[in-house]
Amino acid sequence: MSKSVTYENINKIYDEKGKNPVHALKNVSFTINPGELFCLLGPSGCGKTTLLRSTAGLEEISSGKMYYGDVDISTIPPYRRNIGMVFQSFALYPHMSIFENVAYGLRVRKVKEDEIRKKVTEVMELVGLSEELKRNPSPTALSGGQQQRVAIARALVYDPDILLLDEPLANLDAKLRRYMRAEIRRIQKATNITTIFVTHDQEEAMAVGDRLAVLRKGIVEQIGTSDELYNQPQNAFVANFIGKMNFFAAECTGKDGESVSCRIKGTDIVIPVRKCKCHADPAIGAGDLIIGARPEQLSISKERTPKSVKGKVHIIQHLGSVIRYEVEIDKGISPAILEVDMQSMLKDVKEYDDIYLTMKEDLVSLFLAEGRDRE
Repeated sequence: MSKSVTYENINKIYDEKGKNPVHALKNVSFTINPGELFCLLGPSGCGKTTLLRSTAGLEEISSGKMYYGDVDISTIPPYRRNIGMVFQSFALYPHMSIFENVAYGLRVRKVKEDEIRKKVTEVMELVGLSEELKRNPSPTALSGGQQQRVAIARALVYDPDILLLDEPLANLDAKLRRYMRAEIRRIQKATNITTIFVTHDQEEAMAVGDRLAVLRKGIVEQIGTSDELYNQPQNAFVANFIGKMNFFAAECTGKDGESVSCRIKGTDIVIPVRKCKCHADPAIGAGDLIIGARPEQLSISKERTPKSVKGKVHIIQHLGSVIRYEVEIDKGISPAILEVDMQSMLKDVKEYDDIYLTMKEDLVSLFLAEGRDRE
């Protein structure tokens, strides 16, 4: 039966002699639901792998408590936690056949031979490697994707309470990664094992996870579904990490019913930002703010409008579903280069042409300027 995973005020401090201590995890507290596929996401050094290794017992936490269901496992050794783990390197034994690789954990547990054969056959069928099992080669004779599935089968074969995946797709090419992330989700839903998936790839996390936690410098910035993190980011860091966000320095000029009026610095343009899209402090007043607009929330044209900003197209990229325009505008208004996604190619706009950029006011987000202070 699947178990929940609960973290209560988890801290991890690396304190090596003669060196400054590193506070890798800072009061981390949240719960992963039974049977959930949960992604830990963040840049390098944010603490996601440290949290995963602490969950497995490979790192000793400095303080706090960790529960599998109702059991506090903070002091339980790794071999008693019934964890399945898949590493970035796959960590398969090249001198063993794929059958023996998958059966290894069962042999260590002294399971009977007929039960081993039954369990290995079942799990290899689950991961789609029944034909490869009949040939039973060494892992070195398999493709990268097949090796990854053998590693997953080895982690699943002894019915773990929790499955941990540490950047399992990092060594695969782009096309195979897209295929394998769908396979991982299919396998996880078929087994219903509570799974923690670590990655720094936001597209991968959004495609795979039921919910995501975005970490930065040991702190959990936000937890939610892909849709919640993309459309309702709580600060500018999350907004820019989950997808691309263009930022405009702004200041509050007043409040009017359902919206906050903000003037883009360096211009006379005033944008009304609806409160439901405003993720800044409710007591927002005069001061520095940031307006955030995703590439699809901006548009460009050759025609000037009262609320448009002049710019110059630098690069045009055809990305299949959208056409991406990299646009340079006045550095006093925002970062020099903005990204704008249009649904089709603008026939009258070419690289190095002057254009006018417009914001879709009802979709933009608003953040306190200090929301980016830890980037």
